[in-house]
Amino acid sequence: MKATELNVDGLVNIRDLGGMVTMDGRVMRLGRVFRSDNPKALTEAGREQFVDLVAPGVVIDLRIPMEVSREGYDLGARVRVVNCPMMPQSGVNDEQIAAGACDNLVDDYMKQIDVNAKYVAEVLSIIADPRNQPVVIHCTAGKDRTGISVAMLLDILGVSHSHIAADYHVTTKNMAPVVERIRSAPVFKENGLAYAPDWIFASDEETMLAFLERMTATYGGAAEWALEHGMTSDQLDALRTSLLA
Repeated sequence: MKATELNVDGLVNIRDLGGMVTMDGRVMRLGRVFRSDNPKALTEAGREQFVDLVAPGVVIDLRIPMEVSREGYDLGARVRVVNCPMMPQSGVNDEQIAAGACDNLVDDYMKQIDVNAKYVAEVLSIIADPRNQPVVIHCTAGKDRTGISVAMLLDILGVSHSHIAADYHVTTKNMAPVVERIRSAPVFKENGLAYAPDWIFASDEETMLAFLERMTATYGGAAEWALEHGMTSDQLDALRTSLLA
């Protein structure tokens, strides 16, 4: 089984991770964790669908303050939004790459769980508290920062690397309208993302598989990484207990 894509007016890359199966045969519960692109594009009808159908306890926004202030949204008083700002690590031009930014997504993702470790662990900790569920995780496209956070979660739960990579790759068919938004948005023209090369916007299975392989070789797996970065065994058990049937 795989994640369930949703129809919410204005969102193009939202899905319920419920239904994904672990290697020992357990299944993620429906309606507990969702991944999404930026809710800024929600229509009025879409906002009602999002609040009423998804009914998030917490929305986790992984964007940095500049993105939040310039590309923000209002979901109303019923929805609690928590900002866990993860700075992208890839360079969008030759000058940034020459200065030390990553020139590929695998290096970016590995650097993310180092430089932004505090926030990745915070995302996992928020999800681990059942009182916060359902949880929606999003960034701008719902691809990189969201993809890393979701991959670490799914690895902790015991989902196979191939299934994690397949879910990551679902974003590929949803990216055209996201890229159009990014390339036309004034804020991303100012910071250069609007003019970034195409590889920045890719979500190939091979990329996620390579990240997971390197992460596992480096840390032993996402659970070991999480324990090394401040999470407790009780929190990891809470993730499995609350999310798996």
